[in-house]
Amino acid sequence: MNRPKRAKLSLKNFNLMGIPQSFYDTTIEDFQTYDSQDLEDVKSFMSEYLDNIHDNFRNNKGLLLYGSNGVGKTFLACMVAKQAYTYRYTTKRAIFSEYISAYTRMWGAKTPEEKEYLEEEFYNSFKAVEFLVLEEIGKEIDSKVATPILEDCLRYREDKRLPTIVCTNLDLSTLKTRYGASVFSLMQGNMTPIRIEGKDKRSDFYKARGRLRGQK
Repeated sequence: MNRPKRAKLSLKNFNLMGIPQSFYDTTIEDFQTYDSQDLEDVKSFMSEYLDNIHDNFRNNKGLLLYGSNGVGKTFLACMVAKQAYTYRYTTKRAIFSEYISAYTRMWGAKTPEEKEYLEEEFYNSFKAVEFLVLEEIGKEIDSKVATPILEDCLRYREDKRLPTIVCTNLDLSTLKTRYGASVFSLMQGNMTPIRIEGKDKRSDFYKARGRLRGQK
């Protein structure tokens, strides 16, 4: 049974979920394609993904968004997070280094009670949410620590059938080399890879929002 749509969206909750303020009132229609057929195809695919958010949750269909800086990966991932929240799924968007920091914070617990508290907070806030967006995979400093943490995350979410949205600047070959065959296999099993190419959209995006707000 599908979950009912929220009658009202909370901007405070958007903030807690990690949604940038600039995306609070945007929709998939704001994704610029610049008359590129490849970007039109990406937009069409993502529109369909959002329209079928319930089926994607039930079938554990995640996404692997990859491409260079500023092509719209964060924008698209945030549209998924917003849609998931709109339909009452627990959701979190986090930079991967932030996820690693929350994970390793548990290692510093000084008492069993503190360890239990940190573990519960981590699982509820990050690892076990129904839709998890992990961004900037590949930009963390220590890949030796990052690899087992990423594998633990993806394996847990595969076992629990929880969709994960990954954003990275790395291509598929580099992802496999950096994190190994096991992590790459987990990504391939649950995520549709979407390569996004094109110009850096950030400048145009903020200019457009400025015009909407009456700014120069």
